[in-house]
Amino acid sequence: MSADVPDHCHPAASDTTAHPRADGEDLILAALNHLRGIRPADGSFSGPPSLTCQKESLCEWAERLGLLLDADFVLPRFQRGGQEHDFYRDGDRIFKMTRDGIFGLALGIDLALVSSDMDARRFHLWEATPMEYLVRLLLQNELVPGLNRLEGIINQGDDMAIVSSQPRFELEQVSQTEIDEWFAAMDFEKITRCGYYRVADNLGVFDAHTKNLVRFEGTLIPFDVIPCRPGGGFLQFIADTLAAGHHVREVRTVSSSPQGA
Repeated sequence: MSADVPDHCHPAASDTTAHPRADGEDLILAALNHLRGIRPADGSFSGPPSLTCQKESLCEWAERLGLLLDADFVLPRFQRGGQEHDFYRDGDRIFKMTRDGIFGLALGIDLALVSSDMDARRFHLWEATPMEYLVRLLLQNELVPGLNRLEGIINQGDDMAIVSSQPRFELEQVSQTEIDEWFAAMDFEKITRCGYYRVADNLGVFDAHTKNLVRFEGTLIPFDVIPCRPGGGFLQFIADTLAAGHHVREVRTVSSSPQGA
């Protein structure tokens, strides 16, 4: 992968590299704003930049800020983690790296070809783009201030990875019932087995199961959930689900989301 900005996408004129390297939490927003500012070379506004464009442009942005990590030094330190990340522990922090060119999961709905007496809408977990992954880190920081820091980008030639870090907690497992009660106490309504939605600030939190939340010093820490601010058809789907008193089931989808195509 070239570190140069590809011909089909360019940063907006307002993009700046004047971001403090020391504050990895602010760097999440800086990286996200950079990707949001990318526009096709013809100046059109046809939705988010392509997945390839996001990867290449994020590498170029990271190089300008000195955020490209030495792959030969960093990669041997990581060990296999769960479904989405590799990780290693260093001092009081845990470092997490996206894996296999996949940036976690994003959320949305899709239409399926089904008989007329069935609801064709299905709630899907898509493979996310770098933009969607950075939004996830940012919204996790709204749930737990200071949880995530952006540490850098690894350019692997034909792909890239995002490296972030979180505090290293002494962890205590919790039950799904405790998770339900914790979200309910914060005015979330349950809409899937492990998904919750709060109308007041249009915040959805999904994949909130017992492996992704722990107890630390008397409170729950949702360290690896998938938060989002739904809009459009997805928001209407959630509203219809709540109005009908239904729960829906997540469906994991292997392909990337339409937004990141």
